[in-house]
Amino acid sequence: MKKSSDESIEKIYKGEYLLPVLIIISLVISCAIVSSKKYFWNDELYSYYFLSDPSFSHLLQAFGDKINNTPFLYFGLGWVWDKIFGSSELSLRMFSSLGMGIACILVWQTLRQSYNFWATSLGTLAVFCTSNLILSQNAEARMYGLFMAVCAVGFYLFNQINEEGKISRTQSILNTFTHITIIHTHLFGVFYSAGILFSFWLRDRYFKIFRTQVYLSILISWLSIIFYIPAFLNQSDAGNPRAWLPVPTVRNLLDFISFSSGDFFKVSVLIAIILIASWQILCRSLLNSQSLQANQREDQSSKRQTVSLLIFAYTFLAIPIIIWVISRTIKPIFWDRYMIPSTLSWAILIAHISSILINSSLIKSKRPSYLLSIFPLILLSFLFLLNPIVYGKFYQGKALPGTHDNTYGYENLPMVMQTSHPFFERLHYSPNRRRYYFILDEEASLDPASGQFGSQEYKHMDAYRRVYPELFSQQILTSDEFLEKFDRFLILDYADYEKSCPLPVYGLEKARNWEDMHCPQWVEKRLLNNPNYQVTHLGDIWGEAILLIEKK
Repeated sequence: MKKSSDESIEKIYKGEYLLPVLIIISLVISCAIVSSKKYFWNDELYSYYFLSDPSFSHLLQAFGDKINNTPFLYFGLGWVWDKIFGSSELSLRMFSSLGMGIACILVWQTLRQSYNFWATSLGTLAVFCTSNLILSQNAEARMYGLFMAVCAVGFYLFNQINEEGKISRTQSILNTFTHITIIHTHLFGVFYSAGILFSFWLRDRYFKIFRTQVYLSILISWLSIIFYIPAFLNQSDAGNPRAWLPVPTVRNLLDFISFSSGDFFKVSVLIAIILIASWQILCRSLLNSQSLQANQREDQSSKRQTVSLLIFAYTFLAIPIIIWVISRTIKPIFWDRYMIPSTLSWAILIAHISSILINSSLIKSKRPSYLLSIFPLILLSFLFLLNPIVYGKFYQGKALPGTHDNTYGYENLPMVMQTSHPFFERLHYSPNRRRYYFILDEEASLDPASGQFGSQEYKHMDAYRRVYPELFSQQILTSDEFLEKFDRFLILDYADYEKSCPLPVYGLEKARNWEDMHCPQWVEKRLLNNPNYQVTHLGDIWGEAILLIEKK
């Protein structure tokens, strides 16, 4: 039975679906603005080479190698998108923005079934228009937009199944398929699929019921992991003997889950809701409307739905904590964007808080004087809608990769990139791409002084050379191959290249400093103490050293 408390709202706000559409438009505009200011960076290029692969069969081959430690769904769907819309920065990032838009519509629709229009709108706006995670990944050619979309479908089905009480055969099949997509979009999909299963179980325990078919519809989806295991085992070997993520600290967890980080939403959202509630109290007092109650009582069906949503919200909020514990005890896997579906929790919680604080009886009154109580909500919604566009407008872009490489001359000399990030970017954008080289040196990369990422980077680059020989076989060379070919060349190295780097750092604050997390050792091991070579420090560009190497 539908909530009678919302019937009058339905009559007043006939065009209410316009709001989520406006959010999507704002996100698309933001994606276009940001995309015009930035080039593909390292992680996006990892997507680009797969999605732009001319052959789907070759994509499958490349997927199974040690390049992207990620399930296949994003690359499969992205490959189709690429063939329809092209491989440009804007095209591949719009695929992510589309995922965010689908997630937005589904979250809004799901919340609307349990909360009034303004509570639903504030919850959706606050997260999709202010979350740093969403706004950043909205314009990234990676799988996080799709990850949000499939988790939002899971959220929608969670609510629908609970609302109807029993699960139909069609819903069971759809739920199984949805959870297959969740676990095959990102490695953390298993955590969020398990989170939805736990939410079902905990909700059923609360209402003293047991629905075997609901639980089985999710558990069956997990069997599909079998098909990913061979590729996963090969991909995960790239993280041996160490992966790039360090062990997180308590500070890292608090930074992520606290309001101050802005990962989920801006803390000013709650302040604004409290101020609007205060304004409504003032309006009610001035207009002598004490007879108007704060909110109409929800019927029993509505209360059950609200409890279900809150259980879902707190379960998704607990997942980052569980992942942090795993990172502390088993293997470091804690990284903010991996946990982007947890933003759904705050859409629910903010909608719930708004439904309590915002006086719906004032809003539903048809008396013109009560428009005073609605005006702050309209203004706040407008500001939310503008925020993604403002984010794009003030986004700081970077110069074309390699722009300053000729600062000290020697533009005709080959140039070695000590790390893969600047190598990929220059190889993709430079008009003189054949000038840039990456050196494979297993001994140097395995040295503990090379930092967390050294050995993993070596395996990634070796796989690129093996899988895409037409692109990389002449640019990714072993140390012996390169030194036999060139007697004089440049190197882009970290500024403090003469000092040995620290051993792998196990504190995320330091690991966010790239020099601490990754300290390539090829120069130190092969050139600095080699009497056959002379190393001249020409100067620095953007905090990195340009070295001239000459064979004596």
